[in-house]
Amino acid sequence: MVSPANPPRYVPIDGKPWRLAMGLRTLTEEKWIEVDGLREAELEQKRDLLRTARSTVVATLPHSLAAQEELEALVAKNLSEFHPRVIIDGFNDPEPIVRASAVLQEDCCILEHDGNGWLLTAACVCFPSRWTLTEKIGRDLTAIHAPVPSYATLLSAPVEGFFDRLKPDQPKWRLNWTILDTSELHLPTGSAHRRKELLDDLGDLTFRVERQTLRRMENTGAVVFTIRNYTTPLSTLCRSQEVKDHLLATLQTVNHEVAAYKGWEILLRPLTEWLSRE
Repeated sequence: MVSPANPPRYVPIDGKPWRLAMGLRTLTEEKWIEVDGLREAELEQKRDLLRTARSTVVATLPHSLAAQEELEALVAKNLSEFHPRVIIDGFNDPEPIVRASAVLQEDCCILEHDGNGWLLTAACVCFPSRWTLTEKIGRDLTAIHAPVPSYATLLSAPVEGFFDRLKPDQPKWRLNWTILDTSELHLPTGSAHRRKELLDDLGDLTFRVERQTLRRMENTGAVVFTIRNYTTPLSTLCRSQEVKDHLLATLQTVNHEVAAYKGWEILLRPLTEWLSRE
């Protein structure tokens, strides 16, 4: 699914060297959920995946029910207050997190503290970016992020501390980006990569941004993590010379470990050459 060929909503590129950082920003309740013209198409794709690939896109632990119900109530309240024109066609499902996610363009995850750490206890993720939900459910934050280069040494402690301190009235949001060889939104691990030789132009690559939010729920104390994906053709992104220059500068600092994690090994060199052209 490709977003309309207009400037992307979020461009978290500043030309600085590649770095691993939380990059958290203050979030208001009004801005928690985002709705746009792609809603109908994305919800249709979500609901099709829920019917045909449920074991891939949904994973829950039995003790997460109370947190799931609290999330569903929060979603209904937010939509009624801040998106009253949105038609909520309920998705019939026995699990509250699925019913909540089925009316959102965002995917939803719930993390709960078990006395030792924060565990992923429920999730409905229809649009992963080359990771598999079944490999993450029941795991703590460090295990979930194990494939991320330097996460254990640089971010594990700060992220744990942030989750511990997060208050219900202080939600946050952040952005994460990558470049992919496809505009498809549903990309679990194992999704086929197109070789660069098959691309007519490197401008056909896709710039994908995840808008992620984190909020603590009042009653259960669980943390809700949402992911909303935005995709833009790289050629559209690079209509801005400033953005093009910033992207080139950042990509030139990416090391082999990060390139391997991102799936950029065969693309990084030709991509930087493409961006260097006038």
